[in-house]
Amino acid sequence: MPPLEQLGVVTSHSGVLIFIDTGYLRLWSHQQTPEMPDGVLADDESTAKANSFVDLHLVGKHAEQAGYLLGMSWHPSYVYDQPQVNPELEEKFETLVLKHHLDASFEVISPRIPHRRRADLALQHGQGAGEVQFHGIMAVVIGGIPRNQTIRVLGERCEEPNTDRWRRIIVECSPNKMVFRSLEVGAIAVDYARILVADLDALGIWKHDESLDALSDYLFWGRDADLVAAAFNAPKLGDNEFGWLNLAADAAEENGVAVEEYRDKHSLKIAVDYRPHSHHWQVMKDVRASRTESSTTELGGVQVCNFMTTWGDGFFVVHRDMGKDDELIQVRLEMEPEPSMPGLM
Repeated sequence: MPPLEQLGVVTSHSGVLIFIDTGYLRLWSHQQTPEMPDGVLADDESTAKANSFVDLHLVGKHAEQAGYLLGMSWHPSYVYDQPQVNPELEEKFETLVLKHHLDASFEVISPRIPHRRRADLALQHGQGAGEVQFHGIMAVVIGGIPRNQTIRVLGERCEEPNTDRWRRIIVECSPNKMVFRSLEVGAIAVDYARILVADLDALGIWKHDESLDALSDYLFWGRDADLVAAAFNAPKLGDNEFGWLNLAADAAEENGVAVEEYRDKHSLKIAVDYRPHSHHWQVMKDVRASRTESSTTELGGVQVCNFMTTWGDGFFVVHRDMGKDDELIQVRLEMEPEPSMPGLM
């Protein structure tokens, strides 16, 4: 078995950690009403439609049973982020209720339930751990984390020929204690190839796209990057990587617009990245320079750990490994991704 490697550390004031795709934190509402930011979806019409959605609460004597049979949400009593008018869902639910002779119905919740509250509901239903759905994405929350202690995040690599990939990630809550049983919690949906492990309450101050120091970077790379760099006298920043660091945000945006217009006009092949000095930029800065593709960063008085999955995107299953007295020994992420997850819409 390959030796464990330390990816970083985390600390928690709240006793709850969230495991979430770092790229999707731009969608996290915390205590605010969920809202799809501009520029995430293809057009303004799609954004407006997403922001008209409601949440549904299942009520009635058999509400929980109906929710499990419906299979649309990890939490059987809630179906989040649905169109106000949804004939397909209404027909499906009515058929299910009649078939199984259930006393259950939908209660519309509008405005929608904030994501921080959804995490609380998941923790309550899962007796200390659960899957949180937001805008169709899944994250995982785990309670029972030691408060105000430094907790190591460790990685175990795969055997040959995949030694550059993680087999599993372990968040070490009670080192040197024996695991007596394991409980599968749920899955993290990842589309940005990275995962953040953080105190749940710390996400309340997260700034995903907003620069913290009014500065930004703009980088580009790819087949024709050297041609574009010559045209704009852009500094070389790495192997086939060019651009500008620590510019005022307006200047970085202006450079980016000019580069992209030049690329499109001349049909050149480059990839580009505009990076405001946000919390996302902070956690990724050290990742890009790290042998383990991971980082530890201070956020709101706690330490958070960000790491690349090494598998790209997918669904990564999270387990609680428990001790003899149901003490949380470790949180374990199995990193060979599931191609799909049952019930995901």
